[in-house]
Amino acid sequence: MHPVSPTLSHGDPPIRTSHPQVTAATASIARVIDHLLDGKDNFKVDRECAREAIEADPAIRRITIENRRFSQRVVRHLAREFGIEQFVDIGVGLPAAENVHQVAQSIAPKARVVYVDNDPIVIAHGQALLTENDRVKVINADLRNPDGILSHPDFIRLIDLREPVAILLTPVLQFISDSERPNEVMETIRAALAPGSYLAISHACPDFYPDKVNGVMDAYRKAIPSATARTRERITSFFGDFVITHPGLAWIPAWKPEGQITPSAAERTWHIGGIARKTADTPAIS
Repeated sequence: MHPVSPTLSHGDPPIRTSHPQVTAATASIARVIDHLLDGKDNFKVDRECAREAIEADPAIRRITIENRRFSQRVVRHLAREFGIEQFVDIGVGLPAAENVHQVAQSIAPKARVVYVDNDPIVIAHGQALLTENDRVKVINADLRNPDGILSHPDFIRLIDLREPVAILLTPVLQFISDSERPNEVMETIRAALAPGSYLAISHACPDFYPDKVNGVMDAYRKAIPSATARTRERITSFFGDFVITHPGLAWIPAWKPEGQITPSAAERTWHIGGIARKTADTPAIS
């Protein structure tokens, strides 16, 4: 896709974004994660990148699985407890078991889901799998250009921004560098949402295990140079004025767990996650 420029602060230079080309010579973060999830849609170069991540922290396979489980629990919680029927999963990656639309529609059959990614293999797989589900779309877009997501014809066709919607960023924000202005990207997204909407975020956090986290991020940068771990404080800032709901930002296995988990085991996951709600008095961003 040709380069696009998001609408951010006046006077800022445009962020140049482009969609990666499919190649077996360069690792793709979607395919690296697919391998960590024991998927089959990856190349040797992706497996080598995953191997380096595993060498940095052998727990990365479990952490990758826990991110999927966190996303699934978030969707169940929002659909069941708050009646959310619109979901946007940004940076979705390759299809795996219990995808967002399957979880959401098992609770709310009329739920509508938009998947967003900029990897051509992800787009091709998603579109092929969803040809018979008219309440689900896969769109080719980039989080760094939030206006391009919000104005995409398939997004507009399926998602009504006058009603509550859940935006899932689990864990795509860790693949955007600070130079790509993620806080301004999040301002644009938050401003577009109606009261009663939710943000769900998970993110690599180096606060307790910096060597392991940085080692994995170094490996990931072979596939995506912008990979960036952030402190709890920085991750919290992405929620802006939205109200973080119970149990707050937690190590992802400890966020509304479906079984028993010890605090030390949760901490070793080194990804934190949570959800936040836009209230009626959340100020709009002009």
